[in-house]
Amino acid sequence: MGTIFVLLIGKLNLFYPLLISSGILFLFAIAKKSWVSMLISGCLLLPISWYLSLDATTSWAKLIPMLPVMLTVHFFYKKEIKSFEINL
Repeated sequence: MGTIFVLLIGKLNLFYPLLISSGILFLFAIAKKSWVSMLISGCLLLPISWYLSLDATTSWAKLIPMLPVMLTVHFFYKKEIKSFEINL
């Protein structure tokens, strides 16, 4: 699995495009409170964090995608609670 991420990030030079697109989607998801965009942002951060965590000094980088994923869960349940209240 690590070799796939090294190929994606190192050889194909996708580090900055993934980082920029993830940042843009993160800001869009915060503005619109969209759980789908937040989930996509977290998925785009996964290869970057995996690549950075291969080094011993940045082993904490695996936890970076947890922020968008936790916000995804928050936005999803907040939306579900609102739709449940409307249906009552």
